[in-house]
Amino acid sequence: MTHQRNTRQVIKKWWSVRMLKSAPLFTEKETPETNHLANNLSDRMSQEIIFVLVGPVGSGVSTTAEKIRSILQSQFKYTVPEIIRMSEFIANDANKVSITVAERDKLDRYITTMQDAGNKLREKFGANYLAARAVEKIVNIREKNSGYSESAGERIIQPKRIAYIIDSIKNIEEYKLLKQVYGDILVLFGVFAPDQLREKRLSSNGAASSETKNIIDRDQADIPTFGQMTRKTFIESDFYICNDQKLEELDRKVRRLLDIIFDVNIHTPTRAESAMYEAEAAAMNSACMSRQVGASIVSDSGELIAIGWNDVPKFGGGLYNEGDQMTMKEGKIIDSDNRCFKYKGNICHNEIKRRGIIEKVVEKMISGKLFKKEIGKSDVIRILSGTEIDSIIEYSRSIHAEMEAILSVAREGKNSLLKSTMYTTTYPCHNCARHIVAAGIKEVVYIQPYQKSLAIELHGDAISELQDDTGRVIFRQYDGVAPRNFIRAFKSVRDRKSNGRLARPNSETAYPIFRTQLDSFSKYEDKVVADLLAKVV
Repeated sequence: MTHQRNTRQVIKKWWSVRMLKSAPLFTEKETPETNHLANNLSDRMSQEIIFVLVGPVGSGVSTTAEKIRSILQSQFKYTVPEIIRMSEFIANDANKVSITVAERDKLDRYITTMQDAGNKLREKFGANYLAARAVEKIVNIREKNSGYSESAGERIIQPKRIAYIIDSIKNIEEYKLLKQVYGDILVLFGVFAPDQLREKRLSSNGAASSETKNIIDRDQADIPTFGQMTRKTFIESDFYICNDQKLEELDRKVRRLLDIIFDVNIHTPTRAESAMYEAEAAAMNSACMSRQVGASIVSDSGELIAIGWNDVPKFGGGLYNEGDQMTMKEGKIIDSDNRCFKYKGNICHNEIKRRGIIEKVVEKMISGKLFKKEIGKSDVIRILSGTEIDSIIEYSRSIHAEMEAILSVAREGKNSLLKSTMYTTTYPCHNCARHIVAAGIKEVVYIQPYQKSLAIELHGDAISELQDDTGRVIFRQYDGVAPRNFIRAFKSVRDRKSNGRLARPNSETAYPIFRTQLDSFSKYEDKVVADLLAKVV
């Protein structure tokens, strides 16, 4: 017993020495002993939050950024420094890549030269260069606002009620760096508007009408790695805002989402948010090696009719699923799951078939001596890259999510699809689109665009992306809480009532639901063990 006590004393002494560096992290409070540790650790939870915006040119991203800043300051009493604008970094550093940015009064030329400069800066200094500039700016602002304290030569970040807004990122590598640095406290807002409205906004602000489409197309998907990659970055958003109406409607949407982020009011999911969550959850069933897609169908009255995901069909109806094909034969477990990752070479059949077609075409071209000079097979394949041949999708073994959702209704025979709405994580391909039209579905809501789809080109008579078109199936982009944040956004983690009455949290002191520890986990281990030893020795 004496030996055990001495050992604990030695350990306690060692931990107390180790804790000297960590001790300043924790603010001492006069609290009941049982809450001492919890209160000290909670003091080191972040209050900062970083809002990053992404959106196609002409969507009103900057207007949305200003709206977020205004509400954070007025309702939530957050300190919000001047908005960090990526365009300023590009304009200031354009000379480093020998580009002169045009004046803003010639908007189309200004945007084009800014796009050129941004691409060149990413190419010269790294695809995440502008994001690194934003991080540098945040650090400088924090230093000016006494956001750090010094202890034993170590700079320690202090929890402060401050928000930073970054307007706006265009490249997926920019998002990746910011997410790696800030983790949970980084919130990405995806802002969008219909193409026709964006073109109108650009023209009314001084862009030549002949150039607006080129600007928009380039903004969506430009040079791989270093160019504008708004489409690819946009789908990583935590929240989506359709900015296609008056400022009052934008204000309402932003206030609702900030209410959810700070958990200051009771908000439940919209019909679209619930249905898209069902679609996202369904997508997790997919074992497709190309992409996971999910779909849900909701009746005109809001009832969930069906879900579907992309995967290989099985005998008897439906799709293969984990574990449902296990059988015993002669004392052995037989797995009859024949999805592509287990079936005939574990290959993507569409990819292999597509490559085979390209190679046969190239071989015919070379053997037919269609080229004036000697050229290698790989050179011709490279030249053909990016053509419609790359968009071949019909040789996949998987049924698409939208089709599976429709067929599941047919298998059960319980519901009608007339006037229903389909929610899908990805824009339907042209094959699914024609079946959606034939099924009587009135509207499709999607998150991720799909460049290979020819739905509008082939079926423009029956499908429209114009929201007020009552004579065709409407395809529109999703607006609301991203399905990946559904549980976090809508699951209550506080008492909603006090003494039988609604408890209303104070917006001016509320913390965001996106928080993180300000220090490494090893410092928290030190604190936990030190407090434990103080009790037991």
